[in-house]
Amino acid sequence: MEKLIREFIDKAIKFIEVLICIAILISVLLSVPNLLRYGIDIVSSSNVRSNYELLNEFLKHALLLVVGIELLEMIITKSHESVLTLILFVIARKMLVYSVGLVDILIGSISIGLIFAIIKFVINDDKLMATIDNTFSAAMTVEKIKKEFALDIPQDMSNTLGGLVYEIAKLEDVKEIKEKTKLIYGKYMYKVVSIEDNVIQRVRIEELKN
Repeated sequence: MEKLIREFIDKAIKFIEVLICIAILISVLLSVPNLLRYGIDIVSSSNVRSNYELLNEFLKHALLLVVGIELLEMIITKSHESVLTLILFVIARKMLVYSVGLVDILIGSISIGLIFAIIKFVINDDKLMATIDNTFSAAMTVEKIKKEFALDIPQDMSNTLGGLVYEIAKLEDVKEIKEKTKLIYGKYMYKVVSIEDNVIQRVRIEELKN
């Protein structure tokens, strides 16, 4: 019964996400003509002050569309990188639209610097990411995971975590592996977090509760 409820909730969430994505995509597409009008007005205007104001509005509108596109990517991929990229563009737009002094610009610049630092030193650090949310690179060896994270996962089925997931999928007769695919083997659940070009990128390993 509990499994059926979880499956129903997962399907409902996916359905709502699809509706939100469609609404965002339609809104972005409908807003593109307005962006083009700003561009035409900038080219046709000879007033310097008017050009500056039009350019400011153009950039506001363009960044808002980019935020919409990045929001779409975040909903679809749910990757750490897409979340941080979305935050980055939101900060950039806020700096452009609402910054009224040096303090606002300084805070925005520091925030952007922190996001770049997180992307460089946290997102790309497999060991740190595994510690934070139990997600591992699919290319990481099973031996390394067992030694460094004390997870009792099978070592005789594949050399890498990604290969292990594929082998478990074969045993479970899972024909297609997609993002959010969950596989249970032994005392662990393996959840595919991200896939690129049909290749598993990251996997979350969670110990099952008795």
